Amino acid sequence: MENYSDDTMELFPYDTITEYEFADMVSDPDSKSAVDDIHNWLYRASLEVCEIPTNRKEWLISDASSSRLRSPRLFEFLLLLVAKPHYESYASFTDRSKGIFQIHQPEKVAALWQAVKSRQSNQKMTYDKFARAIRWYYKSNIMQKTNTRYTFQFSSETLRKSPVDENNNGTERFSI
Repeated sequence: MENYSDDTMELFPYDTITEYEFADMVSDPDSKSAVDDIHNWLYRASLEVCEIPTNRKEWLISDASSSRLRSPRLFEFLLLLVAKPHYESYASFTDRSKGIFQIHQPEKVAALWQAVKSRQSNQKMTYDKFARAIRWYYKSNIMQKTNTRYTFQFSSETLRKSPVDENNNGTERFSI
C-alpha cells in the first residue's frame, strides 16, 4: 500500500486493514483511485451496520394518572415503533386495521427497546427475551397470539385506546 499524504489519512484514518480486506476494497491496488475505492467500500460497509440514532425523548409517554413523562411500557413502545415512518425498516404494520405487525429486524428492535427503556444491565437484550416479554401480554389481552414468526397483533381494545389511526404515524406522547 502506498504512503498517502496527511490529507488522505484524515479521510481514511484506519491503519489496521489486513491485506485480505484491502484486496476486497480496492479493484486495482496500484491505481490512483485506490483511496476512492477504499472510501466507497467503507461507505457501503457503514450502511450495512448503520443504526438509527435513538433519542429517548421521542419515546416518552405522558402518564394519564400523574401527568408526568415516563418511559413506555413494551406495548406502548411497539405502538410507537410501528407508527414512526423512520423505523419502517425495523417493524411495520402488515394489516393496520387488525393491528397485525411484523418485526423485520428483530435484534435491532430488541436493542432499540433496551436503549429506549434505559435498561441498566450488563446483559444484552436479545430478541428471545424481547419476544418472551411480548407473550406475557396475551393473558392480559393487550396482544393476541399469531402463529407466524416475527409477527404480532395488538388486541382490538389496545388499538381502540391507541392514538395510531388509519392514516397517521401516531403521536410522540400519549396515554393509555
